[in-house]
Amino acid sequence: MFQIKSDFHGTDSIISGCVYLQLVIMVGTPFDVLPYIRGIQIVLSGYEGYTKGKRRSADQAIREEIQRCCNRARSHLMNVHDSAFQDKKIDVAKAAKNCCNRIDQFIESVNKSPSGMNHAFFSGQRSASNSVLKKLIVHDHDVIEMVTKAVNVSNSVEHAFATKASNDDVISLIRQCEQKITSSDGYFSARNTVLDGLRQKKKV
Repeated sequence: MFQIKSDFHGTDSIISGCVYLQLVIMVGTPFDVLPYIRGIQIVLSGYEGYTKGKRRSADQAIREEIQRCCNRARSHLMNVHDSAFQDKKIDVAKAAKNCCNRIDQFIESVNKSPSGMNHAFFSGQRSASNSVLKKLIVHDHDVIEMVTKAVNVSNSVEHAFATKASNDDVISLIRQCEQKITSSDGYFSARNTVLDGLRQKKKV
């Protein structure tokens, strides 16, 4: 989970109390979701969860951040791929290419998943329980945290290659990045499962 600092002294206490009250009204289960929402807000300052009127914007913000992170990670890895290929470090180039392919698969799954434009929940036509809202927010937090870690590792991959680290060390970092992308995809798929559950309930 993202590290969150808070200061409940003097004016800071009043400000924190106002934020807390806003989240109480917004979600209904502040003790459960407050750390997750604040964690997401470190990366996406405008994220407010899934209150009515904000659902599409929250969904779009999460998707766009995933896309940005994936593109940044892919850029680092393609730089390594191209340089490794030129240097005839074929094992490194192959590993980097495989990771790029995995990133592309993740992007495709995000693009094809239920969105704010075609799901009754995002359009406000369907309500959701606090437990469902909590699940969505937790999945949002987990996928953003993990895909951010993937970007950090991809940056380490490029740095390691540029500083002449061994092929094995570079490949190990590439595989770490690929694992984090796979985990990110898993968290996002879990989010889609929650949304599919809402869709099925609507049909009943």
